[in-house]
Amino acid sequence: MASDPSQSPEPSPLPGQGPPPKQAAPMPAATPMKQAAGTSFLSAMFFGRSKPGELIVYHHSSLFYWWPIWFFGYVMAFITYFTDTHLAFVPSKTVPAILESGKVTIDEKTVDLTGRDILVLAEGRKNLKRKDATGEEQYLQPTLYISHRKGMGTVYLVMLLLIIIITNMHFRGLWSFFIIMVVVMLSIIFAVAGWWDNILAGFGNLSTHINMGGYILLSTVLLIFWSINFFLFDRQTYVIFSSGQVRMRLEIGGGETVYDTIGMVVQKQRSDLFRHWILGFGSGDLIIRPFNVSHPIELPNVLRVAYVVKRIEELVKEKVIVSGQQ
Repeated sequence: MASDPSQSPEPSPLPGQGPPPKQAAPMPAATPMKQAAGTSFLSAMFFGRSKPGELIVYHHSSLFYWWPIWFFGYVMAFITYFTDTHLAFVPSKTVPAILESGKVTIDEKTVDLTGRDILVLAEGRKNLKRKDATGEEQYLQPTLYISHRKGMGTVYLVMLLLIIIITNMHFRGLWSFFIIMVVVMLSIIFAVAGWWDNILAGFGNLSTHINMGGYILLSTVLLIFWSINFFLFDRQTYVIFSSGQVRMRLEIGGGETVYDTIGMVVQKQRSDLFRHWILGFGSGDLIIRPFNVSHPIELPNVLRVAYVVKRIEELVKEKVIVSGQQ
């Protein structure tokens, strides 16, 4: 009679051997690792996908270095407001004077102006008027906040011109050091020759005034575009370093390209003192050369570039150790 295989006795152990080992209970299925804190769907969509132990590198446009324009624009607006001086529109040939005696009617009230400072219009000239919302002509009131200090607008204008030059003309390494040395030497020569007095006197005749609204408008518009570019657009192009591979997305809306770290070269370019250290707080430019790729991949304006390079070296070492153990 054929025996039921399911009821066959267990094989007896061979002589000199113990009982057969019991089969281990099956291991429970591994639960998927949860995403790291902050790696939600929105962050995966707009800020790149990341897992624990990975390094995300974002590169930024030159607009990042324009932060002094909107920052100091708000500072200038703050100073202008608390200076509490206003702009008065008057015809040409208007002169300031002190009234010895006289009265005037203001808002149906008679006011004695004896000893008061006034503005005297030229003969035949009248105060300027402008139509209000109802179409009625009204005298222009001095309501615009503007500082009487002629240096504020000039300093802000010079700052704007310097930012334009610095972000468009790049001087790396010894060139940036050479330019600083030239500026210092020329400053010493001008001081010894006594030319600074004439130069500063010439700049003293330069008067640039910007009212509080001008500072706020320029700073607010620039801050909006700066924030959108820094927090949204710049974070849609990224490079993710992990042990053994690099994932890149270098176009907004594009897909990821995966490269192996074997044979990859990561190079940090020489720093521009003005752009990277004065305006960028230690930023820098990286060049990535994957193996068997003809063209290098440039990552300009990477923040905390020294830390980024150090972390990349650590990830490369981890790859080497794991390969050796296997």
